[in-house]
Amino acid sequence: MTTFVTETFFLPKEAGRNSWSVPAEIYNLYRSLQVRSETGYVFVPIRTLQYLAVLDKHEIIFVDSLSYAVSKDEGGRLILIAWKFASMHERDSLSEPVPCEVVFYERMNSEIQLRLVTEFRQAMELVDQRYRDSQLPAKGAKILTIQ
Repeated sequence: MTTFVTETFFLPKEAGRNSWSVPAEIYNLYRSLQVRSETGYVFVPIRTLQYLAVLDKHEIIFVDSLSYAVSKDEGGRLILIAWKFASMHERDSLSEPVPCEVVFYERMNSEIQLRLVTEFRQAMELVDQRYRDSQLPAKGAKILTIQ
């Protein structure tokens, strides 16, 4: 039996939003990780920024892993940025970027948005590699002919 832990996140007041396109390499990793999840959510630590990315089917939220808030006796982390995808996630090719809205909460922070492009991709690659390593046989594969 699998036990799931519930995390709480708070959505502060929106400070602004921009249209943007997620590079294909990042989007492809996001979808690959997200569809493998039993719960539909994937938690990706971005240690270089001390952020946590939470991937779900229609958005990616970024929280400061060090910030913590309490409201009505419930504690949780603050969402700082979200990448919100249109419901269809349409594109003509796997090599095309995917349009989204970047939503900033509390304050506009374009510098962090720029850093996320690189740091988030690297963090997802690490999660993806760990998943692949756990799924592949540790001692390699043995191929035998049928006799």
